Amino acid sequence: MRLEILLTFLLFYVGAFFSGIMLCKILHLKKGEPVCAIISGVVVWWAVMELLLVPMTMFLQSFRCFTIIYSAIILGMVLTGICFYREYFVSDIKNLKSSIRAYITPGHITALILMLWQLYFIHHHMYLEWDDTYYVNIANEAVVSDKIYWVYPETGTMADFDKRYVLSLWPIFYAWLSKLIGVSPTIMAHTIFPWLMIPLAYMVYFMISKEWFSDDRQMQGMFLTFAVLLHMFMSGTHTSGITFLSITPWVGKGVLAAILIPELFYVFLRCANRDETGNWVLLGISCLGSCLLSSMGIMLIPILTGLMSLLTAFQKRDFRYLYKGIAACVPCVLLGIYYIYLTH
Repeated sequence: MRLEILLTFLLFYVGAFFSGIMLCKILHLKKGEPVCAIISGVVVWWAVMELLLVPMTMFLQSFRCFTIIYSAIILGMVLTGICFYREYFVSDIKNLKSSIRAYITPGHITALILMLWQLYFIHHHMYLEWDDTYYVNIANEAVVSDKIYWVYPETGTMADFDKRYVLSLWPIFYAWLSKLIGVSPTIMAHTIFPWLMIPLAYMVYFMISKEWFSDDRQMQGMFLTFAVLLHMFMSGTHTSGITFLSITPWVGKGVLAAILIPELFYVFLRCANRDETGNWVLLGISCLGSCLLSSMGIMLIPILTGLMSLLTAFQKRDFRYLYKGIAACVPCVLLGIYYIYLTH
């Protein structure tokens, strides 16, 4: 199983890195941020999956067909990112290597130790809950029956899809990974996925710390340590957002709470600090990607983005921030309208 974990880790992060380079090049985003490239790459993967998965589910396409098309798209993004790599990132990564000692602060070291402990704990003390019989079985049925959500996951019988979840089929993402690696979706979700989602979450917090405390590395490390401690010790119930990362990082609403919403906050900080078109497009891609994770994202993300845009517009006395924020929410709004159409 260690080999499968390593292979999935490399596939996920190397692929996301080069996909993020492609996106950074197209959107003319700031150079010198390999971590930002990884985060952007993952988000664009999720956004592309949402765009592809919804129509393929509605038109009863097979999971095998989806896997082939989606894998080809991801491969194309990765190869494009490799082509852009030398001209866009090599010199900046060299500069990052030369300043890596600046990030070795007590806060960063403490945060790293806590992250490793969190990974060790979830790897050796797995938590299971009733939701797994539904969500994880969606992925299992996709691989076994070759049907996307047309087999009811709790009984195995053919049934019409549940309209509450059909627009947010997050389990298909780890079903896709399990198909590529050759393990069952249950093993992918419970054993391998924590090694992907936990580091990704703290990469997002790392980028938030750089945006908030750009000139103070000590504060960046302290912020990161505080974020890890919050996720590990500041919860009293298993269904709160900060608990999901520690016990069920394969659950879509947990990924939404622990990764995507903080990532949206980070991207909006970029938009507020640097009013560039590329940052706003990345915000729109993030909004679309959030719809894959949970149906709550379709309604929650426009509210969050709209409020941040409104507050920024008042602060800066420039209502273009509000209009651009509303434009970034268009994917969520369209999916929300489609959801109303499906249920009425």
